[in-house]
Amino acid sequence: MSLIKSVLKSIELYLMLRNKLAFLEIKTKHRKIKNELINEIEELRAAGDSNSSDRADLLRKRLKSENNDFEHISAVFLEAQGGNSD
Repeated sequence: MSLIKSVLKSIELYLMLRNKLAFLEIKTKHRKIKNELINEIEELRAAGDSNSSDRADLLRKRLKSENNDFEHISAVFLEAQGGNSD
């Protein structure tokens, strides 16, 4: 019986670690995408023509969507970890 409890606890700890690593990868990818979008928006705004401005507006919407998606993922992760997503 003790062996079964030990194995189950080991599996639980492994899965918790795996979830944390997956979240860290998502967080790193989000930061990279966010920085790339911000840099491209700044470059387009600096160009100053109307096509660049339109493209920058579209990228700004994509950035907002990316941030909203990450906030949702973060809230779900925190809730799964027993934390508060507020």
